[in-house]
Amino acid sequence: MSRKKEYHEDEVLDKAMHTFWANGYENTSLRMLEKEMGINQFSIYSSFNSKNELFVKALRKYRMFVKSFFLKDFLNSNGRIDDIRTFFTVYGHGIQSGENPHGCLMMNTGMEVGSRNPAITVELTSHFDFLKDLYFTCFEKMKLNNELPEDFDSRKYSVYLLGSLQGLSLFAKLNSKKEVDYYIDTIFSVFD
Repeated sequence: MSRKKEYHEDEVLDKAMHTFWANGYENTSLRMLEKEMGINQFSIYSSFNSKNELFVKALRKYRMFVKSFFLKDFLNSNGRIDDIRTFFTVYGHGIQSGENPHGCLMMNTGMEVGSRNPAITVELTSHFDFLKDLYFTCFEKMKLNNELPEDFDSRKYSVYLLGSLQGLSLFAKLNSKKEVDYYIDTIFSVFD
């Protein structure tokens, strides 16, 4: 007879996500996870099979968190460059001020793990494709509203914004608010 779980999987997964976010994949030990999640190693393996699978599920949970927290306003955009710029500004200022001191779990994981782990790479690619598609959709709406020329290459500038956001993740950790604003101004100067 199997024992009944004395914890809610979604709650411990949320705790794992925050632990990985604060420490990175490699620096997060099973002991750390046990302590932060409030469950033992047996329960971690019983529910999530391995640290790697737990991390993949934490990345999926993070994607949902990003959509409901960081992107909630931008997801309802009517297609304005100011909507994208506001997202960048709030994101960059949050990192710079310490309100979001760890930056983006996906960006951090991309720098730490890269493409060495296929399961993690799938999650990173899905997240980054989602962001590019979000930018693309906004640009296409802007073209329909005659705010951008018809021949504007929405795909190319979506890639540009993704790379710019990735750069902002690191830049905002190391520089002043004024310099973060300069960086964002420069990113968006191509749309003036």
